Amino acid sequence: MSKGVRAKSKRDENRRASSNDDRMERRNIANFVLNSIGECAYEWDIEADNLQWSEGAEQLLCLNSVDQVATSRKFNALMLPTAESSRSDAIFSSREVDEGRGVAYCLQYALSADALDTSSDIWIEDTGRWYAGSDGLPNRAHGVVRLINERRTLDEKLNNLSRHDPLTGLFNRAHLNVCLDEVFEELSHTGEPACFLVVGLEHFDLINSVYGYEAGDAVISEVAKRMQENLRDRDIIGRFSGAKIGMILPECDGRGLLVAGYRILNLLRENVVTTDKGPIAVSVSIGGVLMPQHARDSKQVFMAAHQALKESRRARDASIVAYQPDPQEELEKQRSAHMAEKIISALKNRRIHLAWQPVVDAKTGEIVFHEALIRLESTEGEPLVAGEFVDVAQRLGLIRLVDHHALDLALETLCAAPTAVFSLNVSFETACDPEWLSKLAQFVMNRSDIAERLIIEVTESYAADSLDEAQQFINSVRDLGCRVALDDFGAGYTSFRNLKTLAFDIIKVDGQFVENLESSNENQKFIKALVDLASLFDAQTVVEWVEDDITTDLLCEWGVDYLQGFKFGRPKRELPWPTVDCGEGDEVARVADSTTG
Repeated sequence: MSKGVRAKSKRDENRRASSNDDRMERRNIANFVLNSIGECAYEWDIEADNLQWSEGAEQLLCLNSVDQVATSRKFNALMLPTAESSRSDAIFSSREVDEGRGVAYCLQYALSADALDTSSDIWIEDTGRWYAGSDGLPNRAHGVVRLINERRTLDEKLNNLSRHDPLTGLFNRAHLNVCLDEVFEELSHTGEPACFLVVGLEHFDLINSVYGYEAGDAVISEVAKRMQENLRDRDIIGRFSGAKIGMILPECDGRGLLVAGYRILNLLRENVVTTDKGPIAVSVSIGGVLMPQHARDSKQVFMAAHQALKESRRARDASIVAYQPDPQEELEKQRSAHMAEKIISALKNRRIHLAWQPVVDAKTGEIVFHEALIRLESTEGEPLVAGEFVDVAQRLGLIRLVDHHALDLALETLCAAPTAVFSLNVSFETACDPEWLSKLAQFVMNRSDIAERLIIEVTESYAADSLDEAQQFINSVRDLGCRVALDDFGAGYTSFRNLKTLAFDIIKVDGQFVENLESSNENQKFIKALVDLASLFDAQTVVEWVEDDITTDLLCEWGVDYLQGFKFGRPKRELPWPTVDCGEGDEVARVADSTTG
């Protein structure tokens, strides 16, 4: 061999040695980094079932020897028997196809402390990629395992907090709801009855105020503890709300409901609760509902049990009441639900309009203004007057939408009919809504002639119950240039002070005082007094429900300013004023969008 050849061979040998040294250095660095962050790497020859681990695997996984994890079979033997999935399961159950870049997987499991050199189980997150062989099946895999005991502990703590009440340790209401859903699912298969009880602590506010909140917390905790210690294996208990505890009793009929209730009553009556503030006697009331006979979902359960608890608290001679549905109440609920559907449908399809009833001068009989009455049309074209749907709309929170739509229609009418003068009713809920007032204000700013032709009516109950809010609303409306009327005067509890505080331009006397006016001495005196009272505050008066000449003559004699009723005209949908094409409909829509969007 020549010197040149020997020299080249020596250089190649040195280069290979240097390259090996570089690889070893990089591997040492990689091992150091992995060990420093609590991880180690592995390579798995799936076909041969051979696992190769990076340095430090013994210490990280608390092994006596790395031979304990030399194969997948051995590694899986270290896992907790309750583990839901192994690395093998994750890879071989994958539906993805390796297209040359491998398929990612990630799973969590625990290695059993009994199989390791440690006092507690080790939770691991296993992340890697598997690669297919020529047959498309998994052939090899590599990845990284990391310890996640701290994260697992935190996750368990957060999960526990999401399901449990921190004071009593019982399930919270949200998880009670989940448990009820599971019970209903089971009942649909077994047909067995079950019960739900709500146990309410009595006079709990008094306990807090007299003994302090810490004593109150101690009472709740002790009651929860006593109840929990006396449950059957399948019973479920949770904190229903502040001073109420809920219980789910599977395989329990109506008789069992009462038996369980009285057992709880006796249990809690036996001994007082000892607190730092002294002993406190516990008194409870219980309401229960039978499932699925009287409730078929968790919402119905909570409502029925709460209703039974209220009845239990009203009954002086009993402390436990089982819910019994009231046919009339159920019928009323069905009617309300049906009416709610009609209201929503009418709003969605613009089947709400205004009807116009004249208000006349009591002396001349000439029309002074009209009242705009909201009307709703069903899908069959049947008109519904306000009295048929307003109460339902208020109870279900739909009245605000109705009132906003009515205001849009009123503004369109004022623009299209330059001679129109009318009043528009506003509900209590809408009078508290700044968006409604803002919509009116923005429109009046652009059309100054509109305000003087619009009268806003508020009910007497609103004026009486919310004096400060009513005063602010009335002053705001009058500042815009509109007049304000008090509707249904005499039906509520408006005092002299309220009338003095609230600057009404018009007072409308409730029509119930007009019935049998000729023969009713009481109604005559009452109307005279109401008219005199209104005059003290420089307010004009309107009396509603006028239907005959005798009533008209009497009211005119007593000094009533305006009259309204079927004698002078029924509400009609047709506009009583001439209209012009002023193109203001788009302006109303623009203002509506600007205030609600």
